[in-house]
Amino acid sequence: MLARHRASMTAIEETLEAMLAKADEGMVNAFTSGFRVAQTQLAVGKALTDPKAAAAALESAQVVALAILVREEMEPALFGAVYRPFATVLPGPDFSAPPPVDRQIAAFLKALPSLTGETEAEVAAIAKSLSERSKTGTTNPGLPDVIKAPGLDPSANYAAAWKLVVATAGQLGMTQSFRAVQESAEQAAPHDGLGIVGFAGIAAGGIFMRDAMPIEKMLLLYEPFASAVPYESLT
Repeated sequence: MLARHRASMTAIEETLEAMLAKADEGMVNAFTSGFRVAQTQLAVGKALTDPKAAAAALESAQVVALAILVREEMEPALFGAVYRPFATVLPGPDFSAPPPVDRQIAAFLKALPSLTGETEAEVAAIAKSLSERSKTGTTNPGLPDVIKAPGLDPSANYAAAWKLVVATAGQLGMTQSFRAVQESAEQAAPHDGLGIVGFAGIAAGGIFMRDAMPIEKMLLLYEPFASAVPYESLT
């Protein structure tokens, strides 16, 4: 839901739109109207009962489908950015199994100090939107408003996922190691006042516990960094 509200994603979708203008019109229409859309809408509706969540998922799926249509014309990194919301739950053509947890954490810690400028600001904007609840939408001026219907609250889901990972670490007797990983990420993150330090610890904690919790919970905890340091790149 938040992935397509990033400034970086807006620029990528503008590039995709230009490519689609040169694509076969019939194929483009097939992914934006008619039977294929009805099929996708039906499948999404079975998984998501909230109409706003279903609409967001359908729109995201259509964008990905259109990117697949012109994939051969896209740079691999560009296609990867568009496909990212589905990359872990529905692996793409370049899928490879995730490496051991310690390697993923090491890669994440190595990438954190390099976050600067607009990239870091985008991380901070997403992190803030996941930490602040609002009745009408996000409170961060760097993001468009996302109207939240009952049951569709990214910030509440984020908080619930963090509580789950902390509780799971305790139940498995892994709290000490879990906290050590969290602190390492907080130390590695930029300490420049943008407020991403604590979120780096949360993301690292999610990675550390990835095999003991549902993948969607871990990915939600990692979401602030998902564009700057794609989860699939942690190898």
